[in-house]
Amino acid sequence: MISEILMPQGGQDLTTGRIVGWLKKEGEPVKAGEVICEVETEKAVFEVSSPQDGYLLKILAQDNEEVEILSVIGMVGEKEDQITDDTHSETAEVEKATKSETTAQLPVNEVEITQRQPRLTISPKARKLAKDHNIPLDSLKSIRPDGKITSFDVLRVVEGQSRSVPSQVRSVQPDKMRKTIARRLAESWRSAPHIFVTVEADMTEIVNRRQQTQEKKASINDFVVYACAQAIKKYPDINASFQDEDTINYWEDINIGIAVATDSGLIVPVLEDADQLTIEQIAERSKEIAEKARAGKQDITKPSRFTISNLGMYNVESFTAVINPPEAAILAVSSIMKKPVVDEMGGIIVRDMMKLTLSLDHRVGDGVLAAQFLNEVKRNLEEGISQIE
Repeated sequence: MISEILMPQGGQDLTTGRIVGWLKKEGEPVKAGEVICEVETEKAVFEVSSPQDGYLLKILAQDNEEVEILSVIGMVGEKEDQITDDTHSETAEVEKATKSETTAQLPVNEVEITQRQPRLTISPKARKLAKDHNIPLDSLKSIRPDGKITSFDVLRVVEGQSRSVPSQVRSVQPDKMRKTIARRLAESWRSAPHIFVTVEADMTEIVNRRQQTQEKKASINDFVVYACAQAIKKYPDINASFQDEDTINYWEDINIGIAVATDSGLIVPVLEDADQLTIEQIAERSKEIAEKARAGKQDITKPSRFTISNLGMYNVESFTAVINPPEAAILAVSSIMKKPVVDEMGGIIVRDMMKLTLSLDHRVGDGVLAAQFLNEVKRNLEEGISQIE
């Protein structure tokens, strides 16, 4: 059976990606899950894995080629499988349908056409140096006859910047990732009327449970992810996107984005089908995608439907978050703080309390939906998780 290799999406607003390089040649054997290709988008470098055991039958997008997201870049199958015109025809139909669904998730003004750029020859050290100093690669010029950019070329630009900028001012050009974040969140704030609802969850039982059991490996955020995934199953209207002023898309898959801080800004790797995972599986997978995000690599091909932004490790009492388009909601998770609480008998006890603030697109739902969903998350954290074996 022939399986297609797709260009990862890597972000809801991205339209193209570039082939960094193939790690396998046509005709070579591959294993399911083996990394066979690396691609690059505005946000990160992604590792693309083989979907099955077999052979790399065909490479459809060459090194340094820029192609549309979710388009077919290669094919894997058995050695005896033959790629015919029918195979290409079926591939084109699948690719067309997939791109149509992806484009439907984006606001019309988010769909942009990226022209293919000429190949740039640059040493790895020079590329890293340029990134560290926020220097666009297309602004660099080589002094070598072969045109290759070296660290010397980058340092010349760095020195020139330091001479031209007053010492009391630090001015830099934002990189592509920061520009993307700024553009998308500014558009979200302008177009999506945000409604904010806050509840306070008693995390005492979870804190005690983590200290007394093997679930120390699971972070507080892992429990929040689990609670949200289960709450979305009960209130699926949260799992939506508003489109084109007259359409609301309600998604069946529950893919939760987890905001991860990197040196360049926030990246939101996706925990796919989170509602089907146990606490232990969420902990393992969350750690894996977070580490890849911080290393500038991701292997996610499905878009996020709901995002969690956690500032609990920064001693934050409460905050609100801007919705990550084209999603309809984002949950802001604050720090756990010991507070006096009145118990059922009227006595004062100290409990571990944590504030949760939901930002909801008012075009998709109202305050009642936000309150119902958020209280279900609270219930899952306070009661539901304690029932898990």
